[in-house]
Formats: sequence, structure tokens, C-alpha cells
Amino acid sequence: MIVLALSFGTCNSIFSTNLHAQGAPSGAAGADIDKDSGKPIVTTPSGLKYVDLEVGKGALVKTGDHVTVTYVGTLIDGKKFDASADHGGTFDYVQGVTGLIAGWTEGTSTMKVGGERKLIIPPQLGYGQEGAGDAVPPNATLIFDIKLVSINPS
Repeated sequence: MIVLALSFGTCNSIFSTNLHAQGAPSGAAGADIDKDSGKPIVTTPSGLKYVDLEVGKGALVKTGDHVTVTYVGTLIDGKKFDASADHGGTFDYVQGVTGLIAGWTEGTSTMKVGGERKLIIPPQLGYGQEGAGDAVPPNATLIFDIKLVSINPS
């Protein structure tokens, strides 16, 4: 499963012309806007970007929780490289324990059950210079559309 190692490059094509300095998560007025959804892009201090397509109303993910999600992973050009539907429909993992790429772990750590989020993961939080086989080239920016289906607390 590709989710275990992801990488990102530049994603200027999906952002508005407003650029943010690194720092505390941003998403307030003047924030970059996701061209697909029209919603604000939040940038974390690590460089991860995400868009809350739908904020969940259920429990918040905590380290050690058993988490079930659906996802689609694409490259910046829109080419799909992985999807939970290709592996039985859902993907189960233990938050902060299962060996996933850093961008996935960080990006899902503030989601709630029922939430849908687009993660825009730069290479240093994904697969980096190595890439992931033939599916993900070196220094690729990854886009994940994730829906948090359920949490089984630890």
C-alpha cells in the first residue's frame, strides 16, 4: 500500500496567488484558497497543507486510536497512485503507531469522525528523494482526499 511512504514537490498550481510564511497553522482571512473546493488552505509549521472539505462532528483522533478511513491518493498532475477502494474499501491503522508517512500522520491528527480532508503533502513529509516505486516519483507532492469513517479508542 502506497500510503506508507509519500513525498511532495511544489503545489503552486492548486493555490491562489496569496502565499504564507511558515509558522502557526494559517487559514484565516487572506489565506490561500483551494481552487477545487473554494475553501481555505491551512498551512502547518511543518509545511503540510490541508483543506477541510467537511469538518467531522464525531470524536477527535488521538495517538493510539484504531482509525478507519477511505482515501484516494493522487499526484499534483491528478494521476491516481493509490486508493483504499483498490484494497478492499477502507484502510485501518493505529494513529501515531503504524509506520505511515509523516504528512499523513500529522494531517489526520486533528480530524474528527465524519470529517473529509484534502492533504497536500510536500516531499519532505512524504516519500522524499526516494519516491515509492513506479507509482510515486522522487520529490513528488502528494494529494490525499481522506474521509475519517470511524475511531476505536485505544
